[in-house]
Formats: sequence, C-alpha cells, structure tokens
Amino acid sequence: MKYILLAYTNKADWDSVDIESPEFLAMCQFYEDLGKELTESGEFVATEGLAHPSLTTTVRKGEGGAVAVDGPYAESKEVLASYAIVDTASHDRAVEIAARIAEAVGDTIEIRPIPDGAEGSVPADGAAPAGS
Repeated sequence: MKYILLAYTNKADWDSVDIESPEFLAMCQFYEDLGKELTESGEFVATEGLAHPSLTTTVRKGEGGAVAVDGPYAESKEVLASYAIVDTASHDRAVEIAARIAEAVGDTIEIRPIPDGAEGSVPADGAAPAGS
C-alpha cells in the first residue's frame, strides 16, 4: 500500500537553519542515502522538500466564493517541511521508515495511507483498516 509521510519541523529551526552547517549537510546525506535504499528496495515513489511556509497560499470557501489568503492554514510552531510517498508491504514498514527519519532528523512524521479504492476505508468503529 502507498503511504504519504508528512514531515513537520519547528518553524524557528527552519528560519534559523544554516545550510552549510555539518548538521544540515548530514541531514541531506541521510535523505540521499535513504532515497537510494528505498529505490533499490522498490519502495520509493516520490519525495520533495517544500518552500518556506511564508510562501504558502491557503484557499477557503467563503460566502462570496473561494478566498485565497497568504500563509498556512493555521499558525503553528510546527510547519510542513517535506513529504515522501512510499509503497510498502505493510503499515509497520511505513512506520519503520518514518521512525528512521524522525530519529535522524528530529522532525515529526505523520503517516497517512493513500487509499486504492475501498482498500483504505476506515471501518465504522474507527479502527485501523485490516492488514495495517
């Protein structure tokens, strides 16, 4: 099943990052190595880093039609920094990949299934889909 891994980072950290620091370069190397590993295993689908949150536009339904406003959906200390899409044999494997990212980079990783038809439907009781 495909999963999207949404990486959130602290906005203050993003604003103060030094792209020439050893920590930033190590993070870039980690992502490069992980990408190679996931490509070789056939689990890699896509990944992208996102632009600074100040460049975000949010569109909402308004009384007179859709309204576009500058900035993310909500003010938050954490901002969406990047995403990756993986195609794994199990939910546990997606969690394993996300845990490696969280440990190496320090970001919060949200895992969301990408349904293929009824495959990703949530049962009426709200429990996780079977096989996850």
